[in-house]
This record gives sequence, C-alpha cells and structure tokens, in this order.
Amino acid sequence: MGKPSDLDPVPSPDPPAYLGESARSMPLRTPSSTGPSSHRHGQYLDDPATQAAYESAGDDDDDDLPPLYTDHEEYADGGAAPFDPLIPRGLGEPFVQPFGHADDGSVAYYLDPRLDSDPAFLVDHVTRLAALPPRPFVRLRGTHQGRRRGGGSGSDDKDRHEREEVVDFDVRVELTHLLYTDIRTHSSYRRVTTAGNFEKVRRGTVFPQRAPGFGGSGPAEEGGPPDLVGWCHRFCASGAGLRCFTLQRRVEGWDWELLRRRLEGLALASNYRGRCEVTFPVRNARVDVYNDCRANRWRLTGWICFLFYATALVVFTWPWLFLRTRRWETVAAEWHMSWPTTGVPGRREYAAGLSEEQWYGLWARPLQRAMLERRDGELHQGDLERSAEEGVEAMGVVNRSFGWGGDLC
Repeated sequence: MGKPSDLDPVPSPDPPAYLGESARSMPLRTPSSTGPSSHRHGQYLDDPATQAAYESAGDDDDDDLPPLYTDHEEYADGGAAPFDPLIPRGLGEPFVQPFGHADDGSVAYYLDPRLDSDPAFLVDHVTRLAALPPRPFVRLRGTHQGRRRGGGSGSDDKDRHEREEVVDFDVRVELTHLLYTDIRTHSSYRRVTTAGNFEKVRRGTVFPQRAPGFGGSGPAEEGGPPDLVGWCHRFCASGAGLRCFTLQRRVEGWDWELLRRRLEGLALASNYRGRCEVTFPVRNARVDVYNDCRANRWRLTGWICFLFYATALVVFTWPWLFLRTRRWETVAAEWHMSWPTTGVPGRREYAAGLSEEQWYGLWARPLQRAMLERRDGELHQGDLERSAEEGVEAMGVVNRSFGWGGDLC
C-alpha cells in the first residue's frame, strides 16, 4: 500500500546477507549418522513386540531424545500462563480477545466499545495485532468425477448412475516459518503501511474509491494521506451506525505463479489424470474491528446467522447490512519473504534463506508421495524425513505407470 506507519512496534532488522544454501538456510534437523540408534526410531516393523524391543534397544542414547522444554530458557516464564511464541515478548498480548473467527480461519472479528471510541486504544491494539504473522499455506487438491448408482427402489433408479466429485488427495504445507529471519528472536522484515491517494480502497465508504482530489469524491486534503493514527481517529470520530476497521496481513516476496507451475507439473509427473488445484490460502489474513452495537453482534453470532440463512431472511438483511456499513480498509501489515539485494540487480535475499525453487526441491518428493498415498491433511517435518529414508511404495509405482485419478465415464 502507500506510506509506512511510524508506529511499527518491533523495528525490522536490516536485511541479512544472502545466505544461499548454507547450513543456516536449511530448517531441517539432520539426524546423526553415527551411534547405535541413529536410525532406530525411523523404522517400523510388523510385529508390535518386536518394534517395542527394537526401539527400546536404543533408548540409552540421549541423542535421539528431544530436549526438555525447561532447557529453553528463552521460553520459560516461571510457570506463568501459556503464551503465543510468535508474539514478541516485549509487546504483550492484544488488549481485546476476538469476538469470533471465520470458518476458514482467515478473519478474526473484534468487538469492544473501547475500540470504536478511543483512538489511542485502537492504535495500540492494531499495533499489537500487526505483530502477529499471517499463516500462508501451499495446498494441493486433486479431484475427479465418479459414478454412484441410484438408490431408489424402482428398477430405473437402480440402473441410473449419478456423477459426483471424488477427492483423491488434499494436502497442505505451512509456510509461516519462512517469514522470519530468526524465529527465536521474532526477527522479520515487516512494516505497517497505509493506503496511498491513488489506491482504490474503502475509506470510510461502502464502495472502494481513491482519495478525494485524486479520483475520489470531495476536495483534495492537505498534508498527504493519513497514517495509522489518522485513520484510527477518523474511524472513532465517524457517526455511522455500522462501522468496520480492517487490518490486512499480506505475504509479499514470493513468486506464487512459479510455484504453482512447479506443483502442477509435479502432479503431471505422477501421471495423475484428474484435476489438480494448487492454491495458497492464508489464515490470520485479516482483522475486522466492528463498532459495538446490537446489529454487529448479531451478524457475528453463529446461530443467529444460521437462523437467517435457514429462514431466507438473509436475502433482505444482507443488502441492508452491506449498504449501511462504512468500512475502513486502509491499513495493512506487510510480511516479506524476500526483498531485492542491495547493489545486485535481479537478485533477492530470503528471510529464511529458502527460495521458491529450493522449497520446491525440498518438498517435491513428500508432496508427490502424499498424492500417491491419497492423503488428506497437513504435512510436517516428519514427512520430509520419511521421504528421505523410504522409497515409493509398490502401489505408487503402479499408479505412476498406468495413470490414476481419471474421470469415470
């Protein structure tokens, strides 16, 4: 967006030197290749008793045991209440807890009278929320059209086949750790920005528009576009009955189209004949702060929304809410996964030292294996280690040879 705010609570460090493919850039724990139990816990036997005896034989080697939580003094808090390790320790928790969340986890809703009446309180709250990272994911979902026999009692119904969508695989990998240069110290390249004059966004309006005098309605304002403090003051001073102040969390600095082409090619390489959809969903992508009133509480309450949908009242209430609500979508927290290298045109430095191509080279085999295994869920570091130690199963070889996942005629 436009100019950065001066209120970023955790100043971003200078971009680190280019890391290339150094040991620091690889976020993997490489198992030791020496010692009597270096591979014991990565193998699985058919007999449970044999498996237990096999693993217990290497329990004397402390190298395979994870460290105790008490060993991490930077996360010890003297028995205090649990905290979010991604929140900078000096910043503290947000002042207000969320009123609710969207079903997909992409939006958090806040509703408190202090947030729509006290500009200083709103500024501090938004500043704390801007320090929480978005959670980007890579998602691969494969589907094909299958046939289902009709379930009626008549002969015609039994012979009739209905087409339905069959999900072959649905796997996800989280990328949040790639936003940090050092996750233990919460070092990242992020900044809070506000809308520029020529950007088409909602500025306390129903529909997006440019700033007054730059294509928007009204006379031009003096002094340039407002900063975070200015927008918070405008939101709290507004007399609109229904208001919403939005903080967007954006992920910048990766070539998503390049990664999409690589992953689509990976599905083709496994001879998958269905439809593979590659998307990049982001959780914690947005924060909506509503003014405290009965209408806003109802619109954010799940059972009331269900009642309105079930009785078709939403047909009348949705246009009314849309036209009555004034929205401020002028503030964003930008989290950069990479940035241009100073003095080297065309070269970029990556926050975690891992480029798109390097990430693809790291995860291509686990993702392909998950597709062939028809997995449904999120992949973790254990999948990386397992793919490095084990080969492709026989069924995967057959699928890759003859093709799989095609539509049934």
